Amino acid sequence: MADSKSGYGNIFKTTFLFGFVQIFNIAVKVVLNKIVAVLLGAEGMGIIGIYNSAVNLIKTGAGLGINQSAVRDISEANGQNDKDRFSRTISLTNRVIIFTALLGIIVTIAFSSVLSNSYFGDYSYTLAFIWISIVVGLNILSEGQLAILKGMRQLRAMAFASMYGSVVGLIAAVPFYYFFGKGGIIPSLIITALAAMLLSNYYVRKISYDNIKLSLKECFCEAKPMVNMGVALMLVGFIGSLFDMIVSAFISRTGSIADVGLYNAGAAIVTSYFGIVITAMSTDYYPRISAVHRDNKQLEIEMNKQSETGLVMISPLVVLFVFLSPLFIDILYSSEFYAANDYTDYAMIGTVIIVVSNCMGMILLAKQASNIFVWSVLGQRTILIGAYLAAYHFMGLLGLGFAYIMLGVVHMLFMTVILHKAYRIHLSPRIYFLLGVIILITTLTIFSRKIDVALIKYAMGSICFLASCILSILYMKKVMDIDMFSFLKNKIRK
Repeated sequence: MADSKSGYGNIFKTTFLFGFVQIFNIAVKVVLNKIVAVLLGAEGMGIIGIYNSAVNLIKTGAGLGINQSAVRDISEANGQNDKDRFSRTISLTNRVIIFTALLGIIVTIAFSSVLSNSYFGDYSYTLAFIWISIVVGLNILSEGQLAILKGMRQLRAMAFASMYGSVVGLIAAVPFYYFFGKGGIIPSLIITALAAMLLSNYYVRKISYDNIKLSLKECFCEAKPMVNMGVALMLVGFIGSLFDMIVSAFISRTGSIADVGLYNAGAAIVTSYFGIVITAMSTDYYPRISAVHRDNKQLEIEMNKQSETGLVMISPLVVLFVFLSPLFIDILYSSEFYAANDYTDYAMIGTVIIVVSNCMGMILLAKQASNIFVWSVLGQRTILIGAYLAAYHFMGLLGLGFAYIMLGVVHMLFMTVILHKAYRIHLSPRIYFLLGVIILITTLTIFSRKIDVALIKYAMGSICFLASCILSILYMKKVMDIDMFSFLKNKIRK
């Protein structure tokens, strides 16, 4: 790994920025859910959930993964300072996302009656799903526009578009729900989607490029690699969804519906709330490595820097959550969900490992090694499905926590072997050291929370949290040349 400390500051600032954006969006969503619960009740919330589920399903399929695969092509073209290629890539991306948006609208309309019958048990919502097709199309357009901003690394523009979109969605929803009740759900969803699309388009229009005319044949030929990678990403998403479905079905059949609820609540905390750091990291990391995907040495440097930054940022958060998890679960859910701690305690260790393994896995995306990527995910899930089912059978939710650690370890092992064999890319030894120390502190925190004597328990928990903070601050200072206190002071002044 290079001794240069350059680049850490930018990585940290970007991760911090998008971590804040994710937290802001989650906070807005929490407020919106509260308003929906008060004004529309459980039934209204259920209808919104069904519509969003249908929208996500169709836009994932009809979108062909372009919102992810286009980032790589745009980043590479932008990194080469070739305006002709850059302009051609953006022009191509714009045409492809228009096609996928129209495809999403057509598919939704064509299957509107099927969707109504599948979700609601009758055909009374067919017209509603026809209107929802507009939401699907607008969402695909919006995500495609954000892919262009991401590929250009227009990070502040992405942040503003995302935050403004959340606020507009909240402002638009309240009057519709207040005055029209459940009848205001669809207009609210359409206006929210329209606002998101217009905001992302506003920032894309600020980018200087030549709008190149492309024939249908040219679009088809040149978009093929982009679509192939997008389809591969779709398959990976499908494999993950199928895996989760099998696990949930097994828990339901051999355990109880209550355990399914506890598992889903714990998984939401692990993947949604702590996924904030991983999502924030990938926002800048993927376009950055895409721009240098031919240079394996530079890829190794970027991978190691990103892994270190992710670990030092997530370490204190994981330790704090593990120690105070009953309080956090009470805030997010209720005391009825305390048993989810059996899963989240050890799943947090898996999350720490996945921070690193995801940085490794995204190298394959930057390389457009779609076949290797899909087969590696399929291999991992095939190996682990038996382990997940056996772990729950013998150990319940606690076993699923250990299984999540296995998921992280297996993913990391697969990526280590693949990157070594294919590209001679390796993790730095100090990342293994950092990972080991963080896992040790997290494990001690788990055991400290189980101590019956309150004084000893809180003393041990405080020591673990303080140790994780000191580790992160000193590592940032010594290795990354980042003064955390100065950074926060500057942010507060701004």
